[in-house]
Amino acid sequence: MALDNNSLFTAARGDIYVGPVGTTAPTPQDISAFTPAVGLSLPWDHIGHTSRENLPEFGFEGGDTETRGTWQNEALREVTTEPAVDYVTFQLHQFDRRGLSLYYGADNDPLASPGEFLVMGSPTSGTELALCMVITDGDAKIAFYARKVSIRREDAIQMSVDEFAALPLRATFLKDGNHELYRWISEDIAVNPDDESS
Repeated sequence: MALDNNSLFTAARGDIYVGPVGTTAPTPQDISAFTPAVGLSLPWDHIGHTSRENLPEFGFEGGDTETRGTWQNEALREVTTEPAVDYVTFQLHQFDRRGLSLYYGADNDPLASPGEFLVMGSPTSGTELALCMVITDGDAKIAFYARKVSIRREDAIQMSVDEFAALPLRATFLKDGNHELYRWISEDIAVNPDDESS
């Protein structure tokens, strides 16, 4: 693999968008032309201010494996005993109806009263949406897209006298038919560097 300076980036700025499940992914050209002032086109909707100190963190649960063998070969095959579940966590600073709905679950606030958010009980399910996160580092841009996620609270609400209060959220990636679980989007990864010389 060749050294590719264009494939390096720092998470200098990020913008998180949500849309209805199945919202079409932006193209690599859309991401190259992206500006925070314009954002992604509808139906993508900016989620709001998120933490700069605690950036989104990708993780997974499960994915445990074990080695199985036979009498003749004690290490014949490695098998997955529990499928991995992938997710990303982030902290939302905006305590508005959208943020509270994502934190407490779509089954809360049934009356949608102006100036109030009603919590009827503990969340029973997450809110299913599409997710797109655009990371900007100067002229370099890369996006993460998931066609279907379930967003729900990840931890207790965090408050401090010298930091913005935060709603910790987790977006778990879900399969939507035969589509991919998620994808990374950037013109810099549109071509395999090893294929450029052929």
